Amino acid sequence: MTDPERLSPDSIAALQARFDGHSRKAQAYYAVMHEARKVLGNDDAADAWMKAPQQALDGRTPAELVADGRTDDVLASLRGAQQGATR
Repeated sequence: MTDPERLSPDSIAALQARFDGHSRKAQAYYAVMHEARKVLGNDDAADAWMKAPQQALDGRTPAELVADGRTDDVLASLRGAQQGATR
């Protein structure tokens, strides 16, 4: 790599910040999927739930809310649904 092709420290920091943000979203999505699998019983049901608009989430999908950083809201909704099903 020649000097003009080298990334500046600012460019490297910007890339790290970008990937860190993606990593946090991926981790949040995985955490919700893991919980959904426990509640719903399998991967297919959890995946379908993540992609389907939910009335308890104002008609938005759990995946949309996780992407918006609202993981806690999604988990609370999922746990509320689980508690309602076990009553």
